[in-house]
Amino acid sequence: MGMDWLIYVGYVALVALVVFLSIKLGKYVDVMDKKSNISGAFIGGVLLAAVTSLPELFTSVSSIWIVNENSMIIGNILGSDLINCAFFGVMLLVFFKGLKDARFQKYYYVALIVLLGMYGLVAVALYLGDYLKIAWYSGVSLAIFVLYALYVYKMPKAADGGESGEDKLTLKQAVVRFVICAAVLIGASIGMTYLTDMIAEKLRLGASFAGALFLGVATSLPELISSSTLCLRKNFDAAAGNIIGSNIFNFMILFVADMVSFMPGETDIYARNTDSVTLLVLGAAAALAMLSMMLVKNKKKQSVGTMLGVQTLNLTMPIMYVLYLLIATGVIVIPYLS
Repeated sequence: MGMDWLIYVGYVALVALVVFLSIKLGKYVDVMDKKSNISGAFIGGVLLAAVTSLPELFTSVSSIWIVNENSMIIGNILGSDLINCAFFGVMLLVFFKGLKDARFQKYYYVALIVLLGMYGLVAVALYLGDYLKIAWYSGVSLAIFVLYALYVYKMPKAADGGESGEDKLTLKQAVVRFVICAAVLIGASIGMTYLTDMIAEKLRLGASFAGALFLGVATSLPELISSSTLCLRKNFDAAAGNIIGSNIFNFMILFVADMVSFMPGETDIYARNTDSVTLLVLGAAAALAMLSMMLVKNKKKQSVGTMLGVQTLNLTMPIMYVLYLLIATGVIVIPYLS
């Protein structure tokens, strides 16, 4: 009991390390975006999204192979996606001045529709999963992979031309440091899985709730910090690509996790309970709010009413996460969600 504080200190230390690495990742991605001919959508939506989703990937695999808590995975993935949307809404509220002149690529409409499609597939897995299995593997996981492959295939990969940028780092230096930061993130992610399982046991929390709260928040920090760094640099295009791309990539983690969940005992990663269903419903609502915000923001006429509508939709995203916390802690009870 007296040494329990080491668990919490270790968790905070790993979170601090993730924050530091995420700031660096955001900087290196901005340099890569400005000094290469690769589109911001591809850099943010695939490269940065994949790296900032490494914590979710390795914590999910660790949940299966190390701590044997498969039910933690769905909370981790859906919780991370909801938190990402909430953080993005807050970022756009904070960086209001820069947002006023920003435009979102129309490609993001397609990406968000893909994301909503993935929410729909998970809903099918939660309620009809037993009818879609081959051995331990779910057909829904394969459908998620196909959707992700189409998303990457249709993504614009080339930009009009690189800018020199003011940063002193060369493109090669940025790429090398980007890879180093990604590697360190892997180690931090595995450590967070161990500590989250210990904290859940100490506080007597359910695995799904612990995954959504401790793993979901901690593993979403890379998206939050790196996207905030990009917004500070007024690179809203790459920031949006990072958040949306990370959320889509997180669903791909279900494809990977399902593939390796053949261990004896409970193997179903699509655990249906109040937490997972609540996260699914509110996460889809937050994604829909993001899509609506982009449609409103990209109108040619940027009137006061338009910007008010944009900010209202931005506010909706963090509200969805607050609602989840209220439902998960029993402050609000909605029986039909279970």
